Amino acid sequence: MLNIYICEDELNQREALVKSVDKAIKEEELRFTVVCDTDNPYKILELVRKDDNECIFFLDIDLGQEMNGIELSSELRKIKPRCFIIFVTTHSEMSYLTFNYRVEAMDFIIKDNYRDMDSRVKNCLLNCDCLSNQNPEDDEKTFSVKLGDKIKMVPVDNILYFEVSEASRKILLHGENCEIEFAGNMKDVESKLDEQFYRCHRSFIINKEKISSVDYNKNQVILSNGSECPMSIRLKSGLRYFEKKSV
Repeated sequence: MLNIYICEDELNQREALVKSVDKAIKEEELRFTVVCDTDNPYKILELVRKDDNECIFFLDIDLGQEMNGIELSSELRKIKPRCFIIFVTTHSEMSYLTFNYRVEAMDFIIKDNYRDMDSRVKNCLLNCDCLSNQNPEDDEKTFSVKLGDKIKMVPVDNILYFEVSEASRKILLHGENCEIEFAGNMKDVESKLDEQFYRCHRSFIINKEKISSVDYNKNQVILSNGSECPMSIRLKSGLRYFEKKSV
């Protein structure tokens, strides 16, 4: 059983969202229940603290309150680390704040596109249903990438390295089967990664588990797919663990 909470300050939009959620639940015969729809973020927090079930949250960003939807989502994530958060908003330009607050949003649904609302809500609920049936021990660590008004979740174990694109000054994520360009800076990227990653150069962050060898003469790190990443003299000391693999 998953409990659904909706926080939206505009009554007509909240009613439309509840209608979309109820429609998806009935059509897909999902074991979900809308337990609260409100304009009050503090009411959501109060109820969730007493809720022992897994939860799904549909949140507006601008709630017309002292606490906005992103701040609310950050508090909810502390209470329910494995909860599902979907933003329904007109403020897609504020989605970058989810990175600052380290909130992993499943989706951003833009209110202006009402024709797309039902299908987007249904897809989110189906994804929640699928993910909730997974064993927590099987959960993959992911890295969130903002692409327009959407958030793409990339499995950490599929990431080879990050680099700064000299042409666009954006960040390039190089994966085992993908390459994604996104706006950002290396300092922010580094802050979202754990010890599995190492910044070997001011323009490169590598996945240490993907290192094939280290060439200390050429100051290069060779990864499992053959990619060669530069290694600065100042930062190469952090890779001495791999000295036995060096070329």
